[in-house]
Amino acid sequence: MDSSPSASSGEAVMAALLHLPACAFSDLTRALDADLRLQRRRLSLLLLSPLHFSRALAHLHSLSLPEKTLLLARLLLRHLHSLLPTLSGTAAAAAAHRLRLRDLDAALLLQAMCDAYDSDRPHPDWHARIAEHAVSSALSPAGLGAGGWAVLGHYVDAAAKCRRLFEVVSGEGRKVGAEVAAAVAAVVALPSVECRSRGRECVICKEEMEVGRDVCELPCGHWFHWGCVLGWLTNRNTCPCCRFELPAEDVFYEMGRMWRSLLRMGGAM
Repeated sequence: MDSSPSASSGEAVMAALLHLPACAFSDLTRALDADLRLQRRRLSLLLLSPLHFSRALAHLHSLSLPEKTLLLARLLLRHLHSLLPTLSGTAAAAAAHRLRLRDLDAALLLQAMCDAYDSDRPHPDWHARIAEHAVSSALSPAGLGAGGWAVLGHYVDAAAKCRRLFEVVSGEGRKVGAEVAAAVAAVVALPSVECRSRGRECVICKEEMEVGRDVCELPCGHWFHWGCVLGWLTNRNTCPCCRFELPAEDVFYEMGRMWRSLLRMGGAM
């Protein structure tokens, strides 16, 4: 059995997918198929339009290596959110890392370069190499739409790449485990509930919540004064009571949060 990080990442994702109800699995594969077709149409536009291709390539050349890494990370995180929407927190939280069209084009081009790279041909004509690889992908089972599992394969592979990139960044000493702010979109989506009984305390300020006052409820079920929790989530994305993690603004931390949630899901299964 392959015990590599890629294999274990794929197995973790597949375990989560196998426990989806049939109707949820069908909805997911349809959504992923539509998303994959959209990406391929966008890449086709870049290849068919010299102007769009040159602009995307120029944008890539203008970025530093860390900026390119971040761009690729955002694209891979987008794939992970699409594949495992129940772990994203909310649709708004997933949208927090959505790429602008200019960045999406550059990210798709960068990913295509990585996929099409051949060490035996070190000085490529990138346009010809990417076009060749794109045709090969279009003629694959996923490209021809041969069933839901074929489409899922593309996203499972992207999820494994996401895990590898997270591990590389972690290995370079980046403080991916440090406290980070919660995603603004996730905070905005938090519900307001009315306090109907006495004796509830906000653990942040240690004061009792007034009956009839609207307070904030985190996804874990704990309640806090709005003013207190907004200040708290500006600096950290965890619940003060149980350390439940909300979606994070930081891309690499969000990758780690998604994987920790996935592993907990696998353990529960």
